[in-house]
Amino acid sequence: MKYETPPPKTLDEALDFIFGYLEPSSKPQRVTINEAIGRVLAEDIVAPASLPRFDNAAMDGYAVRSLDLPNNGARVDLKVVATIAAGQTTPHNIGIGEAARITTGAMLPKGAPIGS
Repeated sequence: MKYETPPPKTLDEALDFIFGYLEPSSKPQRVTINEAIGRVLAEDIVAPASLPRFDNAAMDGYAVRSLDLPNNGARVDLKVVATIAAGQTTPHNIGIGEAARITTGAMLPKGAPIGS
């Protein structure tokens, strides 16, 4: 790679090189969502409500109760009592010895809290 100037050797030189290509920003402006493309936010945007309004699965898998899983990693057989797909709004419950097959984005069943 050919450089017109020697490559930076220190962090300060590298930062000076990068900042040399940046244009100073103007004062914050209110724009429509369509005008916002390619711009940088001046402040964080916080949603007034969480969406979805329920705990949901981050990936396909099985929802289980942590109390049904042995601490030593031994095999355990659980009865699959439901398949829960994204978009279903009927709440499901899982009890002792039960599991539910769950798809990405689906509502978590009662009895299988997040992080358990």
